[in-house]
Amino acid sequence: MNNNLRKAVRVDAGFTLIEALMAMTLLAIASAGVLLPFANAASVQDEAARRTAAAGLASGMMERIRATDYDSVMTTYNGYTEPVGGLKDSAGQPITGPAYRDISRAVVCQTATVANVQMLWVTVHIFYKGGEIVKVGTLIGKDYRN
Repeated sequence: MNNNLRKAVRVDAGFTLIEALMAMTLLAIASAGVLLPFANAASVQDEAARRTAAAGLASGMMERIRATDYDSVMTTYNGYTEPVGGLKDSAGQPITGPAYRDISRAVVCQTATVANVQMLWVTVHIFYKGGEIVKVGTLIGKDYRN
């Protein structure tokens, strides 16, 4: 009887390999459920930073265009492009940094007539890896001050 008692204690004293594998599998599934939302949040944060940088680029270009003499806007900016790696600020200095990697910028100007007044419809496009992520447009008219 004493011999049977020792065998019973030895059998119940530890985990089997299958029990350990099952515990590790359950732990992996539970941790994936906790960690995957964090990875998704990091991706969303990168996208938000990219769109914010793109909106700033579009706004900056629009301000440069609005500061240009009306008669020069069409010849200076229609078809204007800045390729990936060629972005410049208002002073003509290169814009660098990880937020601007793979971003390009283009401008399209079209004539428009509003209430018999000749105007320009200017659109600034910002592209990320070839796909448009921001588009800003505005009407620009001559200043009729005397």
